[in-house]
Amino acid sequence: MKKRRIFIIGLIVLLLACPSCMIYITVKQQDGYKKRVADNTNEYMLQFLTMAVESKTDPDYKPLNFNGLDEKSQEAATATMNEIFKTVLDMEQDDDGFHYEAYNEKTRQYYKNQKSYYPVAYEEFFKSSARSKYFYTDTVALFDESDIISNLDAGYKLEEGKDGKRSLLKVYNTYVDLNQVSINLPKDIEMTYYCTMYESPMTYIERNFVDEYDIAVLSGVALLLGLVIFIYILMNSLDVEEVINPYRTIKQWKLLTVIIIIGLTSFIFIGASGVTGALVMMGELQGALARHNIAYATSISYGLYFFCMLIFYFLFSMLCFTVKYMLMNGMDYFRNNTCIYALYAKTKELGNRVTEFDLKDNINQDILKFTICNALLVIILYVISPSKTIFAIIYVMISFLYIRKQSLKVKNDYENMLNFTEQLSHGHFDTEIEDDLGIFNSMRNRLNNLKTGFEAAVKEETKSQNMKTELITNVSHDLKTPLTCIKNYVILLKNTQADEATRTEYLNQLEKYTNRLSNLIQDLFDVSKASSGNIDLHPIDLRLQALVDQSLAECIEVLESKDIQVIKNVEDVVVHLDGDKTYRVFENLLTNIGKYAMPHSRAYIDIHEEEDYVSVIFKNMSEVEMNFSSEEIQERFVRGDKSRHETGSGLGLAIAKSFVVAQGGTFDIEIDGDLFKVIMTFKKS
Repeated sequence: MKKRRIFIIGLIVLLLACPSCMIYITVKQQDGYKKRVADNTNEYMLQFLTMAVESKTDPDYKPLNFNGLDEKSQEAATATMNEIFKTVLDMEQDDDGFHYEAYNEKTRQYYKNQKSYYPVAYEEFFKSSARSKYFYTDTVALFDESDIISNLDAGYKLEEGKDGKRSLLKVYNTYVDLNQVSINLPKDIEMTYYCTMYESPMTYIERNFVDEYDIAVLSGVALLLGLVIFIYILMNSLDVEEVINPYRTIKQWKLLTVIIIIGLTSFIFIGASGVTGALVMMGELQGALARHNIAYATSISYGLYFFCMLIFYFLFSMLCFTVKYMLMNGMDYFRNNTCIYALYAKTKELGNRVTEFDLKDNINQDILKFTICNALLVIILYVISPSKTIFAIIYVMISFLYIRKQSLKVKNDYENMLNFTEQLSHGHFDTEIEDDLGIFNSMRNRLNNLKTGFEAAVKEETKSQNMKTELITNVSHDLKTPLTCIKNYVILLKNTQADEATRTEYLNQLEKYTNRLSNLIQDLFDVSKASSGNIDLHPIDLRLQALVDQSLAECIEVLESKDIQVIKNVEDVVVHLDGDKTYRVFENLLTNIGKYAMPHSRAYIDIHEEEDYVSVIFKNMSEVEMNFSSEEIQERFVRGDKSRHETGSGLGLAIAKSFVVAQGGTFDIEIDGDLFKVIMTFKKS
């Protein structure tokens, strides 16, 4: 947060300092304009202006003298000189920043360029004005410097002769010796000119100085200040800058959007800043506001200049941030934020659609598209007749490179397919191809599906084999225990020394283990029929409440042995079910509660009628930790007591689930900590 504040404060100070510097430089430059104009006024302009005013106030004045020049050339030179006079008079007429007055002593006429200014007598005005006089010699050497006449587009151009010794004057397309033309210097005219110092538009002469010197200085300063802002943006951390608006918003824009919005706006404001600065420097903006009686014209002018420069440098800082963000992100920025890359990707995609196909598809359409594209290219090459040979060679080279690239890709895709099939043949089912294999994509998909199916089949077969092994082990163990006990009690009964009470006890034990063996065999038989789908059902309209009460009565002893209280929330619902099978389900669940529930706890039986089905829920708290999943406990020969301390076959839940599913219901188990919940649903009749 501290770094952000420092960056924001520094940026604000910099953005305010840059326009302030520009205004300071503008004011300093403007203060020296009038002095430089007075010292550096183009001599040729005032020379022609003086001659033009002489001609205006004295109709007999001839600006040129001719010596031996033909009449046609004389007319051409005179017409050209008159055009020069008209040009300089028009440029300085009613110029707010440059004033002159003239008095012709011969004709006693006054002439000035500001008709609406200074309505005082000429003598009073002349005495209070700073005067500058221009005196001319009889030589025309003044016109040999800097192409004076040609600079005014007058049609004259001074050039050196072939001998390099005499100056020639070009009058239209004819060269004449300067000895044949001379200037008739004005002798009867007295000129006074002056320039206003502040808050007035500049003269034509001043604008020349602004263009050539001052605009260059201001442009250099503006570029230097922009460089300072760019360095400031580069010096700060990108992590600090990119979370500050507007930079946070700009980084999400496409490059084209930045160029159009920020770049175009910056261009508009730099243009506005340049125009405003020039108008302020030349005094035209201040003068225009003053003529409309707007107060504080100078302050408003500089304020507008400051505002334009401030907006420009603010927009420029955004462009600097964009450049820095591009450099820091490299190609990722161009991939994600440029229309050129998007166009390239789209073009590549369209090209792939034309040239790539899948072997499972009808390739006639793809061949047709490829043929049409080639035909269009050939037609284009034929139309460009002057260069069709060169373009044909280029097309052949590009075609060769493209075909070679595609061939290498097909070869690489084919090798990937071979490696994949080899991995599958070695049983490595964790291998999978996600890459684009071009014409082999359909084969890749089929092999991936085959791998998934084959992997599932192998897992299922492995699971089946494990279950068979476990089944044999469990059945052997559960059958061996009662058979061993029966065998032992039979041996004891053969002992004739046993009394009647002992023999009766032995017979009771024999009956107990025989019933246990019978139940186990019955359970195996029921599981076998359920697995094969050969369960015989005899559904009737069955009252579930009565069936629950009957089941509780049968299992009351095992429940009371652990002091388990059964709480019923049973609705009197009639469902069309098989009574024996449903009773067996309830009995198995209550038996499990009696075996595995926590002593001195409560068990719950809920039966609720819903719109389309009836739900039956058995809940109890387990005595031991249930370190198995709801899916595992439903498997055959899986017991909640893995130490096998409790009697049973481990088939109770499996049988219950089979009977429920066989009657069109659902059987689910939820385990939440020590809470064991069986949820059954039956469709309503």
